[in-house]
Amino acid sequence: MNTPSVPLFEATPRYVRVEGRTPEGFVQFAFSVADPELNVELIMPEPMFEAFCCVNRVRFLPPLETAPQPQADD
Repeated sequence: MNTPSVPLFEATPRYVRVEGRTPEGFVQFAFSVADPELNVELIMPEPMFEAFCCVNRVRFLPPLETAPQPQADD
C-alpha cells in the first residue's frame, strides 16, 4: 500500500497583507499564493491569524496606499 508523501518544503511563496483590525480582536487580511495580485480576503481572531501566518510561512506585504478622496466643493 502506497501512501502519498507530503513535501517537507513548499517553495511557492505565500503572502499576507493586513487590511485592518476590529475592536473585537479580529484581523482582516488578504492571503495569496504565488501571485500577490490574486488573493482572498479573510478574517480571523488574532491568535489564529498568528498561527496561520506561521504555518504558511507567509511574507508580509505593505498596506495598500489609498487614493486621496476628492473633496466636495462648497
